[in-house]
Amino acid sequence: MVKEMEEIRCRDCGQKLSKSDEFCPNCGSKKLDKVLILEEKLEIHERIKGKSKEEGAKPVQEFTAGDDLHRKSEKWHHREMYIDRKNDFYREIVKDKTTGEIIHKCEEPLSEHIGHGSAKHKKECVKNEG
Repeated sequence: MVKEMEEIRCRDCGQKLSKSDEFCPNCGSKKLDKVLILEEKLEIHERIKGKSKEEGAKPVQEFTAGDDLHRKSEKWHHREMYIDRKNDFYREIVKDKTTGEIIHKCEEPLSEHIGHGSAKHKKECVKNEG
């Protein structure tokens, strides 16, 4: 959101003036400049991702670490996620960015991590008998 401010200053001495001033009380000049100041907040977020593959289509290991937007609360959190398919391991830690408090922590065999994230949207294969 853009924050807008207006200032009136004397062109000769730079004294800040009020809207009712017709001349500068400091130097007597009638040369006034109106300055419009626009201010906007910019946030920078970063995240790193990586994958390692062996033969085959799916990565053997995946990791993500960094900023993550929680859609429901519209707050940024720090999220670390690690998947190791070879050793059947899944770990995810989500922390509040301002307090460092752990919001969510999950460590379990990957084979038991079902119904979360992209696994929620997988469709079961239906055989066509005909």
